[in-house]
Formats: sequence, C-alpha cells, structure tokens
Amino acid sequence: MKHLIAIVFFLSSISLFSQDFNALKIRIGLLKTTSNFKVDSTGISKILVPTYYCDANEPANNWHVQDLNNDGLKDLIYSGPCQPYHQTAIFLNSKKGFQLVSDLPGKIIAITNNTNGTEIHSYNPSCCCDYYSSLIKVTINNTSAVEESTISFHDKTIITASDKLYSKTISGILRSTPELDDVITKDPCTGEKVNGNVIGTVENEYVTVLNQEKNWLLVLIKQNDTYSNLGWVQKPKN
Repeated sequence: MKHLIAIVFFLSSISLFSQDFNALKIRIGLLKTTSNFKVDSTGISKILVPTYYCDANEPANNWHVQDLNNDGLKDLIYSGPCQPYHQTAIFLNSKKGFQLVSDLPGKIIAITNNTNGTEIHSYNPSCCCDYYSSLIKVTINNTSAVEESTISFHDKTIITASDKLYSKTISGILRSTPELDDVITKDPCTGEKVNGNVIGTVENEYVTVLNQEKNWLLVLIKQNDTYSNLGWVQKPKN
C-alpha cells in the first residue's frame, strides 16, 4: 500500500510539473505578441471611472472593461502611459465601488479568462537606467483573491523556451548572454564598475531550464512566491 501511495504521489508530481512547464511556455510565448492586445472600452460611458493618477487622456483610450472575477460586475483595467513607463492598474467592482487591487509597471499583452477567474499578462520593457525588463502575471480568482508573479530579465537576454523544460540543481555565474565576458566597464548611469555580462551567481539553486545553447543553460530562478530571475549559466562539466 505504501508503494502504491508513493507511485500515485510521484505521478501527481509529474503532472503538476508538466502543467507548470506548459503554463510557463505559454507565458514566455506572449513576448512575441507585445503589441497585439486591443483595449475594449465598451460600456465605459455608463461607468463612473475611478480617479487614477496616471490617467491624463480620455478614458476610452486606456481603460479596458471586463468582468475579471466572474461575479457579473464589470471591472476596470487601466493600461497606458505613466512616465517613464507604462502602468497597468486593476480595479475590481463591488458594492463599495471600485477597489484598486493591483498597480504595476507594464502594458497589457494578453488577458485569459476561464471558469476559475482571469489572468492579466503585462510587459514592462527596460527603460532609461533600468536594464531589466519584466513579464508580469496577475491572477484574480472567483473569490477576488489576487496573486502577482514577475519574471525579471536583462535587456540583453533573449528569452526562448525549448519543447521540453526540466528542473535541476545548479551552481555557477549568471550571465545576461551565453558567452564568457568579464571585461570591466563603467556603467554610464552610475559610474560603477560592471563586470562584463555578469548579473549574479547561482549556488546550489533548484532552477527551471528553459533552453540550451551549446554548453550554456537558460535558467529561471524562483526567488520568492511572486518573483523570479532569469539568465544564462555555463553547463557543468561531467
């Protein structure tokens, strides 16, 4: 009986990892469609739009109307300019009016809705003296609970995912590109010394391997429940 329980648990774990990997591949694939989302402001003329500090234009230009938690009420998403970035702010509708539940840099690239709730995906490209881009997912379920998840990556890092993702424990130097570059330069914004394409280190970290290029692995490192970092690590020699 114990062996049967162990086998069931093992198969369940494989299934969960497979689901996570598939969701991750879909999420990364959204980076190819960063300008395809069209805001739908249908019905906004009948809605008292909440005051929002980024909204300097006509409401219909940047406000998206959609029921996000399947309660029959129309919710609002602002996605538009907010210097120096774009901003995506989510307002849930209730008897108390609109409540701001998420307010993050980035522009909507996709919204997916199902019977359990909604996922809002946004993208915040690197800008100015910030060299990191962010791929952000906000999940709102039918109880109006909100979860935020961010994947951060260097502006020189091109993200691709192979057909088969897997996880492993690894150590090494995290780099923005799959090459050895330890040339010391000066950051034009801060004047600090920069060590080539080094962006961090990995020490016995359990990572998700997204892709491989020769002897380099593109890895995703989960830093906490809401934030992950991504970069290249040289594949260990066997």
